[in-house]
Amino acid sequence: MEYFLYWGCALEAGDKHYLVSIEPVAEVLGIHFREIEDWNCCGASIGYIGGNELSGEILAARNLALAESQGHFDIVAPCSSCYVVLNKVNRELQANPAHLAKVNSILAVGNLNYKGSLKVRHIQDVLINDVGVDKIKAAVKHPLTGVKVAGYVGCQTVRPYGEYDSVEKPVVMDKLLAALGAEVVQFDSKMVCCGSGIFFTEQALGFQQVDKILTDIEKNGGQIVSTACPMCQMNLEVYQKKINDTLGTNHCLPIVFITQLMAVAFGLHPNKAAALNHNIIPAAPVLLCGH
Repeated sequence: MEYFLYWGCALEAGDKHYLVSIEPVAEVLGIHFREIEDWNCCGASIGYIGGNELSGEILAARNLALAESQGHFDIVAPCSSCYVVLNKVNRELQANPAHLAKVNSILAVGNLNYKGSLKVRHIQDVLINDVGVDKIKAAVKHPLTGVKVAGYVGCQTVRPYGEYDSVEKPVVMDKLLAALGAEVVQFDSKMVCCGSGIFFTEQALGFQQVDKILTDIEKNGGQIVSTACPMCQMNLEVYQKKINDTLGTNHCLPIVFITQLMAVAFGLHPNKAAALNHNIIPAAPVLLCGH
């Protein structure tokens, strides 16, 4: 199984623990990732935050064109924002030949051209549909028995297209967690937005949003939260102390990426492979007890 891995900006910086844990997990499962040489930002910040949609599309299309020129493999984007943006632009270019021609006229300045032959996928799509639950179960050496994990889906990993999971009642994250031997926690806020970029402008509202999610998880017995979205991971983890100080709460929930949990369950090194040392709220006391 061979794919392009587009990890984007976030996984090179604040969410490095996502990238660090993806690669050894992929190796165990027989997945081979290629980097898209000379890749650039997916365009999310420029096109959808900055308001210049065409510029954002060109940035995304440049990545698609580069990948297509380097091989015909699906592009796997673990970051939910990268996944949504690249997938959206790819779909629009494939569906609209006139717009594709316009974009290609701009890409031609950089000697690039996109034919529209590739597919953009999320890492969970590959794990559930290409690898499969049985192969993941077979790779587990240290099952997460007794660990109560809340699979937090958020907004973007299955929306808007619902290509590999339900947009209303997603089950893929829970299936992956169950395959690792975890006790899956059910909670109503599974798809409630984490607040996204609202923390930059209306932090008080962001605090209330995250508090609602964390409180829901805690009331349902969750010991640790799994996500596949860098923005969700950051908002739910980084602001917990400030939320406690502001709202008088006492949240202390570790927030980890699904691939970190996989690395632990596969018996890989907790720091070198699972990158648990990158988490602000320690996850090791919950995950490694008895291992």
